[in-house]
Amino acid sequence: MSDIHFGNMILRELRNQRYSVAWFAKEMGSDRSNMYKLLARPHLDTDFVLRASRLLHHDFFGEASTQLHIRVDASNVGNGI
Repeated sequence: MSDIHFGNMILRELRNQRYSVAWFAKEMGSDRSNMYKLLARPHLDTDFVLRASRLLHHDFFGEASTQLHIRVDASNVGNGI
């Protein structure tokens, strides 16, 4: 689903936890400028998202699943499904 953007979710969680992208990049074994480019991509590798989930103690897959269920439920309103 193209509406689910893991990079945006990670950036939002970094802000919520008051971590910088530079800190996150270092912890993930990268540098700040490369991390901004990576997080701007619409699709991210599942291993990367898993590592980010563990580092930030946040279930990005669960968040994506919740977003998907909300969209599916909303699209089925009035369809008798």
